[in-house]
Amino acid sequence: DADAVVSEAQDLEKRIHTLSGRIAQLDMNLRTSCDDLTAIRDSMTRLRDAARAIPAGDARRGAAERALYQATLVMRGTGPAGALDGYLKPPQNGKFMKLFLGGAVELASQRQENRLKVKEEYYSFRDRSTLTYVAWPLILLYLNKQRKVRIDAGIPHTGVSLVTIFPVLVQFYWVWMLYFYAALALRENVLVANGSSIRKWWINHHYYSMGMCLVVLTMDVQSDACLNYMSRFLVFTALQGVVMLVQNRYQRFRMYTRVAMGKASPMDVAGGEMGGNAGQLKVLYPLLFGLQVMQVYFGASVLVSVALEHGWIDDKHDALILAFLELVEGPHKRLGKGAPRDLDITEFFREWQAPCAGALFIVMGAGNFRATIQTYMNKRRYAKKAKMA
Repeated sequence: DADAVVSEAQDLEKRIHTLSGRIAQLDMNLRTSCDDLTAIRDSMTRLRDAARAIPAGDARRGAAERALYQATLVMRGTGPAGALDGYLKPPQNGKFMKLFLGGAVELASQRQENRLKVKEEYYSFRDRSTLTYVAWPLILLYLNKQRKVRIDAGIPHTGVSLVTIFPVLVQFYWVWMLYFYAALALRENVLVANGSSIRKWWINHHYYSMGMCLVVLTMDVQSDACLNYMSRFLVFTALQGVVMLVQNRYQRFRMYTRVAMGKASPMDVAGGEMGGNAGQLKVLYPLLFGLQVMQVYFGASVLVSVALEHGWIDDKHDALILAFLELVEGPHKRLGKGAPRDLDITEFFREWQAPCAGALFIVMGAGNFRATIQTYMNKRRYAKKAKMA
């Protein structure tokens, strides 16, 4: 009846006021806890530096480092509350995230299950994309070989044929690569905001890769410079994709083991592409270093090819340069003859894409090598501290 409805409505009003007060108190307590955790994290960083200043043989240094190590384990999830990274004061969005999402969007989630879903979705995206990452360059290499056979045989290529459609397939490939690296950069920025310890370089590597894709998309896909660069890049990406498959399969299980042992945060992710993250299998280091050397080598070969083609290298260096190029692409014939020519700015900006892409390849290879070395050294230091604890 009407009296029962009024009574129930008034009771509901009281209950929701009570719940609102409880939630307000919980929110205040949570904010206080987040501020306290952020202050504790800053204190841990300060104390680590202070502990390193204590003489190596002093027992107090070992006691301080052991206490900080145990505190780090609790922060990573060995305590009753699980991983505490999500309760830290979230950092401001970087320039890349502000460009796409703005600065008001908070990327961090306080619920552990939501953060783990983000991590698993990232793994799922990498698994799906890696198969395409390997298959597409192999298909393009095969089609490019068939295209050259048709051209050398003098087969007419009017209308829709492999010769005419191949440049379109190359453009689609670079558009997909641009999407792939942009998606990785977005997802890894979100993971970092939620407590993942992805090295900044590996995210910057995606930015460089996006820039390289944009550079190559502006090239004339039927030019010799583009085809020479593309063939080297396709070989490299196919090999890199194989390493990614190995890392996706084995590194993930190793990372789960490290999380269970308290050696890694639940939000840490296994290395992708050429990234030697914490917990890297030792057998993969030679593969990573080999790919990084190859990356620098291919980038340098592109720069040398462009310089040799335009006659920017004098005759004194011809023997060394030609030997270098023959290692990459077989016998090479110099197009420019005579004395070296001065750099024509107009000519350079008309064909700037190949040297720019080659330079980016060198920068990424050198940066990957440096980051992998740092990861290896950190791995050794971490193992030493674990023994002390």
